[in-house]
Amino acid sequence: MKTILKMSAISTALLGLPMMANADVLASVKPLGFIASAIANGVIDTQVLVPTGASPHDYSLKLSDIQKVKSADLVLWVGEDIDFFLERPVNQIDRQKVITIADLAEIKPLLIQAHHEHSHEEGEHDHKHDHKHEHKNGHEHNHDHENHEGLSTNWHIWYSPAMSQIVAQKVADKLTIQFPDKKALIEKNLADFNRTLAEQSDKIKAQLAPFKEKGFFVFHDAYGYFNDAYGLKQTGYFTINPLVAPGAKTLAHIKEEIAEHRVNCLFAEPQFTPKVIESLAKGTAVKVGRLDPIGDGVALGANSYANFLQATADSYAQCLSK
Repeated sequence: MKTILKMSAISTALLGLPMMANADVLASVKPLGFIASAIANGVIDTQVLVPTGASPHDYSLKLSDIQKVKSADLVLWVGEDIDFFLERPVNQIDRQKVITIADLAEIKPLLIQAHHEHSHEEGEHDHKHDHKHEHKNGHEHNHDHENHEGLSTNWHIWYSPAMSQIVAQKVADKLTIQFPDKKALIEKNLADFNRTLAEQSDKIKAQLAPFKEKGFFVFHDAYGYFNDAYGLKQTGYFTINPLVAPGAKTLAHIKEEIAEHRVNCLFAEPQFTPKVIESLAKGTAVKVGRLDPIGDGVALGANSYANFLQATADSYAQCLSK
C-alpha cells in the first residue's frame, strides 16, 4: 500500500513539472523555416510557429507558443510587421539565441517598399494605406518606415534570394557557436544551400524569361523581391482584405483596371474565397492564378527553400503562359 502511495505521489509531482520541449530552431513563419531547416539539417530540428493555414498578420500566440520560444535553441523571426506578435516573448529570452532579421545591417540596403494594409473598408478601393494596427496583445505598433504615400517596408524578405542567403549565413554562424562539434556539417549545409539556390535561380530565370512583358495584378503587394530577382512585370495591386468580401463598387473598379491595363493574370492567394475570384473572372478576359506567400504546400528540409521558389515560379508560369 505504501509503495502504491509513493508511486502516486511521484506521478503527481511529475505532472506538476513543466513539459520539456525538444531543443530546436524555431522560425516564426514557414518560409523562414525553409531557410533554417536547410542549414540545421542533421544538426537540430526546425519548427515553425505559425501553423499551416494560419496567417501571420492576425495570428494570436498560445501559451504553448510562448513555451516553444523559451525552450528553443535559436529563434528566427523578421522582427517587424509580419511576426511582431513575437515581440514580447522574444524580449524575454537570451538575445544570443535570437536572429532578428530587421536588425541585420546587411539586409537594410536591400529592402524595398510595398503597398500593404491589414484591413479595407467594405465597398471602398483606393491606394492609401493605414499601416498602424493594434495587436491582440493590447499594444499598438506604428511603423516608422511608413511614408506619406502609404508605402511601407516589404518584410517578405524570403522572396529575395540575396537576403535569404544573408539569413542562412546568420543561422549557420549561430548554430556553429552553439554546436561547435557540428561545424563541418553546418558549413556543408550552407554551401549546399548557396549552390542549390544559385542553380535553381538560373532555372527560374530561364523559365520566366518568356513572360517578362506580361502584366499581372496581385491582391497582396508582397512579391516585389521575387519579381525583381526574376524579371517579372507586376502591373499593379488591389488592396482588399481576403477575409472580407469586397463590395460591388470595389469589384467594378477592379474590373475596370483589368481592362484598362490589359492584364494577363490576376493572382490570388489560398485564403481568398472562390466567390471573390469567380466574380472578378466573370466578364473579363483575365486568367486567374494563385500564389502562396507562406509556402503551405512545401515541406521543410534540405532543399525546401529552392523548392519554395520553384513552386512560386511554377504558379506564375502556369497563369502567364495561358
